[in-house]
Amino acid sequence: MPKVALVFPYFRTRALTETLFPPLGVATLAGQLGRLGVEARVFDCTFSTFEQLGDDLISYGPDIVGVSAMVSLTRNALRIAEMVRSRLPHSLLVAGGPLPTVFPRRFAAHFDAVFRGEADLSFPRFCADWLGRGVAAGTMAELPLDTYGGLFVPNHGLRIDNPTVHYGERELAAFPLPDRGDFDHAAYQDVWQRATGSKVTSIIATLGCPFGCDFCSKPIFGDVFRRRPLGAVFAEIEQIRALGYDGLWIADDTFTLSLPYLARFCRGMAGRQMSWSCLSRADGLDAATVRAMKSAGCRRVYLGLESGSQATLTLMNKRVTVADGVHAVRLYREAGIEVAAFFIVGYPGETAAAIEETFALALALPLDEISFNVPYPLPGSSLFERLGRPDEGADWESENEVTFVYRSQIDESWLRRRIGETMAAFAGRA
Repeated sequence: MPKVALVFPYFRTRALTETLFPPLGVATLAGQLGRLGVEARVFDCTFSTFEQLGDDLISYGPDIVGVSAMVSLTRNALRIAEMVRSRLPHSLLVAGGPLPTVFPRRFAAHFDAVFRGEADLSFPRFCADWLGRGVAAGTMAELPLDTYGGLFVPNHGLRIDNPTVHYGERELAAFPLPDRGDFDHAAYQDVWQRATGSKVTSIIATLGCPFGCDFCSKPIFGDVFRRRPLGAVFAEIEQIRALGYDGLWIADDTFTLSLPYLARFCRGMAGRQMSWSCLSRADGLDAATVRAMKSAGCRRVYLGLESGSQATLTLMNKRVTVADGVHAVRLYREAGIEVAAFFIVGYPGETAAAIEETFALALALPLDEISFNVPYPLPGSSLFERLGRPDEGADWESENEVTFVYRSQIDESWLRRRIGETMAAFAGRA
């Protein structure tokens, strides 16, 4: 029987800051492929090795191998492509994900085809057509290639460059639930149980972000905010509960953006005995909403405060104020919800004095967790374009590394020292 392999090329690093979740993108594609009657298997490399992946792929014998890639996984993705070419020469290689979306030509040099943007419907249909008609890479033109949204194929004698698509709420309502059957849930739950005392996994309820932060890249979901029907969200939560999880990480970029949607979610969570955490905007909140979140099981929110300097927030086009962040922290803490905050230091154009304002704010606020990152010019972001397109192959060796991948006026050794001192001061607070 024809088969599709979906590979998530993250191999666990055991960094102190690691946060492990089963990859929802490939699980969503597996659900769509299953609906079309296509056999598909997810190869999540998180708890595996490169050598084991190769053996498992050989044993499975897929006709199509799809690999998801983002900035931090580029080297792994290209290494896997090379291995598949060598060991499974008859398999069609397809790349997808954030980085292939913004650099399709780079990936097309290693893969037969690239799918950009939201490919939840187009990639599974492509696979079903490919397998059903029994075509090969050299005869790909026999397929209706111009009908697959986001498809990019500049090789095999083809010049296919289809525009990306963003699915509307009506289309999202018809999506099947992600197929989580191939994940090592026991391993994920053990990691979370040891670290937090609960078993947490991720879910996405809304897609897209209408804001234009200078450092942010949104190559997949884009600028259009869309909501999944809450009936489907709650059905997925029950699926998650049945797998043994007792906590949720709501991975949306802007989960608190629509207060009516958030209120309905909170009402629906009543009595489910499921704790949850989410990202939150620092503005647009009120005490009643925050109290409802607490009653619905919200344990912690993560705020992208980014800076304690208003001048730096303006550089970032953050469209919130320092005062907004202070207010949001106090609202959540007064409701009994834990607050973690992200900060970016060393932003292009930022002064050392502005960075010190950020360190001071992080220590002054009643926060439960803080983290500091240096700017990474993500492909697709305004910052990336503004810095003159730095090295497209630049990659961090480990999570949260304090390393500039462009020429910066900020001294890295000073910044590392000040981050370390601030983290130590935070840990030592009474």
